[in-house]
Amino acid sequence: MPKRGDRGRVRPGNGSRERGFGSLKYEKLFLGEIPDALDLVRHAEDYRIEYNAARPHEALAWNRPHDVHLGLADPLVPNFPEPENLPTA
Repeated sequence: MPKRGDRGRVRPGNGSRERGFGSLKYEKLFLGEIPDALDLVRHAEDYRIEYNAARPHEALAWNRPHDVHLGLADPLVPNFPEPENLPTA
């Protein structure tokens, strides 16, 4: 017999969704007052665009999802900028 309050098995992949929602809440939604549902939708959409187009992802070798989707970056090859070598003296 299951224990009281036992929800059973947790679906795989739920941790990344929870982390994503946590980032959305703390980086966009909890920063100020959101007066209505339309403003909430705008904040969430701005975050989605930033998350997919501007923010590099570790799982994609620090490439942006939009670049990988368009074939501009390989999800297995990091796309770091070349280090700048400054003169020592």
